[in-house]
Amino acid sequence: MKDKIMPVMDANSEPYWKAARDRRLLIQRCARTGLFQWYPRQHCIHDTTFVPQWVEASGFGVVFSYSVIFRGGFENEPYICALVELQEGVLMLSRLEGIAPERVRIGLDVAVDFLRIDDTVTLPIFKPRDKP
Repeated sequence: MKDKIMPVMDANSEPYWKAARDRRLLIQRCARTGLFQWYPRQHCIHDTTFVPQWVEASGFGVVFSYSVIFRGGFENEPYICALVELQEGVLMLSRLEGIAPERVRIGLDVAVDFLRIDDTVTLPIFKPRDKP
C-alpha cells in the first residue's frame, strides 16, 4: 500500500482547512461584487482590488463532470473524482463516495460530507443526496 497524497495547506487555504476540521465547507466571496470564487486566493477574481471574504457554502451541488480512477497499490479502488458545481455557482474538485462508479451521472444531486484523515486533515467529500 502506498502512502496517501496529502493536500498542500498554505496561508490562502488555512481558513478552508480549519473549517473542514469543524465539518464546515467554506468558499470565498468578493466583498464588492458578491460573486463567489473557488479555489482560495489572496484577491477577488472579479475585482482584483478587493480581498475576498470567507463564507460558509450550502454544501449542496450537482456532479458537473467526473472520472473513475484506477491506480494500482492504493486502497479503496476504484474511486470517483468529481467536479461538483455548488449551488453558489463555483466548481469544486473532490472525491465522490457512497455510490458505485457505474451509477454516477452528470447532474447527480450531491451534498458535502467530511472524511477525517488525521488530527490535522479533514477532507470535504461529496455523497449522493438520495440513494441512487
